[in-house]
Amino acid sequence: MNATVRDVMTTTVVAVKRDATFKEMAATLRRYRVSALPVVDDAGHVIGVVSEADLLAKEALADPGAVAGLLHHKDVRKAEGLTAGDLMTRPPVTGSSRPPG
Repeated sequence: MNATVRDVMTTTVVAVKRDATFKEMAATLRRYRVSALPVVDDAGHVIGVVSEADLLAKEALADPGAVAGLLHHKDVRKAEGLTAGDLMTRPPVTGSSRPPG
């Protein structure tokens, strides 16, 4: 199989700003049926990514139990955040649709 990024990517990119709340991010993920959101600065540059996994880690801490016990210390600190800027994974890993050169 020779699939490329173009074959599997979403063509409409939905992003959030650093100050987006947990509720706003969850609603946006659901509305657009995506599993992650780029986080952009005021100039529109991607500064991080918030994924469903990031939001689930936060929820696991809200109801401590077996799942919360599986989180690493770094994940626990991150999951205590309130905004996209707190929860995002950084630096973002991006790819170009253009061939190098």
